[in-house]
Amino acid sequence: MTDDISRPYKSTVHIALPSIQYAQHLKDVVSVDEEVSNKVVKSFSVVTPQEVDGSDDDRGSDVIDREAGDDNSRRVLRINFMATDAKMLRVAMSTTYDMINVALKCFQEFEDL
Repeated sequence: MTDDISRPYKSTVHIALPSIQYAQHLKDVVSVDEEVSNKVVKSFSVVTPQEVDGSDDDRGSDVIDREAGDDNSRRVLRINFMATDAKMLRVAMSTTYDMINVALKCFQEFEDL
């Protein structure tokens, strides 16, 4: 879907997780709901730590290390945000962080199942 709306405010978040399964589950959880308005667009992908380290644009990037083990087993969830204004970017990121926090607590609580 393409539109003519300018979204100059951008940020990328990387979240390191213990396995590709955790990264994929987290992606599935946080990508379910679309934004209410078209002022914010989010995209999700699971990448390797090497792809994060090789990023050309570190401006606005937030890397969170969850003590995920060695680079061979760790996978990273990348979330790209684009917004029409700074307030919408902040709100979208805050809401996404809240959803990630709840999902990770659930993963931790039910990891033995």
